[in-house]
Amino acid sequence: MKRFNERNEKLESVFNRVASTFESIGPNYFSYFGQKMVEHAAIQGGSKILDIAFGRGASLFPAAECAGVQGQVIGIDFSHEMVNQTARFILEHDINNIRVMQMDAEKLDFDDDTFDNVICGLSTAFFSDSLLAVDEMVRVLKHGGTLGISSWKKRENIGVIGRAYAKLYPKTQNSSSASPVIRPDFSTVEGITQVFENAGLKDIEVKVEQKIFYYKDEAEWWQEQWTNASRGLFERLESLGVIEEFKRFAFIEVQEHKDEHGIRFEPEVLFAFGSK
Repeated sequence: MKRFNERNEKLESVFNRVASTFESIGPNYFSYFGQKMVEHAAIQGGSKILDIAFGRGASLFPAAECAGVQGQVIGIDFSHEMVNQTARFILEHDINNIRVMQMDAEKLDFDDDTFDNVICGLSTAFFSDSLLAVDEMVRVLKHGGTLGISSWKKRENIGVIGRAYAKLYPKTQNSSSASPVIRPDFSTVEGITQVFENAGLKDIEVKVEQKIFYYKDEAEWWQEQWTNASRGLFERLESLGVIEEFKRFAFIEVQEHKDEHGIRFEPEVLFAFGSK
């Protein structure tokens, strides 16, 4: 429990620091997949919706548009700065059907059977106990309501950051004698389907979508990494005095994804839905 609490505190601290610049640089892939989440969820006007780990509102604002003036969207996030930044935007734009608050996804402060839709976009990897979070999502979902979760699809090869890190610390790879933490599989169709089945959901459907995004150059790619969860790793490498060496390795690795349009980012995302 202590390790999980420390992990949560470190993650919250990272997201607090990136909140003001999140999705401000590079391709807005979170916004794209957030919009897709809402489209796939087929949210109806007048619905009451809970958006888990809303960040800066990638699915929050599209959900509010679908719910309309008769509906309501409540967004929760464990980062108080994500909440503050998004609340400021909501106030400035006079949006009346959204309310945001800081809350732990693993301990939702709502009654059973409250929401028509519960959505959670690209966030399960950040939960200490993702299965507990799913159980909480199902608990607050109305009978007949729909849960939607999106997650990054498992890649065949490690990404640029992983390859650069392996070059920086080649002897540390697979050298730990500690037992790895086994986490639920949200990265495959079979895995996320099993999670939904175990949670007691029915009419389960999983959609897979791939999209190509482009960074204009290496500098933009590097800057964008500092505005997302990678910042925690980067700051640690900076404190160790090896960030420039890591950056050099990363810029070498990123060449594999470069073409005449820029630097490609080709994620695949799973969208899983089930009814209570």
